[in-house]
Amino acid sequence: MHLLSETAVWNTTSEFVMPDGMITKALGKSSIEISGDVILNKSWAKFGDVLRENNYRITVISPFEYRFESINPALGIQRGVFSIDRNVIYSRFRIEQTEMSGFEIIIRNGKECNTFGALYEKEKLINTWRALMKKEP
Repeated sequence: MHLLSETAVWNTTSEFVMPDGMITKALGKSSIEISGDVILNKSWAKFGDVLRENNYRITVISPFEYRFESINPALGIQRGVFSIDRNVIYSRFRIEQTEMSGFEIIIRNGKECNTFGALYEKEKLINTWRALMKKEP
């Protein structure tokens, strides 16, 4: 079972690391709703007083591949692919009308997920992140 295999709400604790080593912590939430071959994931993270949102519309192409579009008001529209391998989701994405791209890996173990990712502009690292996601009862 992977993160996108059931309707659920997940609380997140994240940390973003800049190339100079500066660490920013964030708390957030990810609400996943499945309706047939379409999955909606409304997520947000709060860094102090700053709120960042990602609203995903995910389409199931096969049991092993999902395509997604995400609107992030701070960055723009992200498009990408989720590749599924049992309890692991591998994601790669590009942000439209920019030279930014990235990846994310989400590993689910029961009611928790560990997430790791990175964002680049061309070949330059913008930041990396990790998050612990805990499923609400």
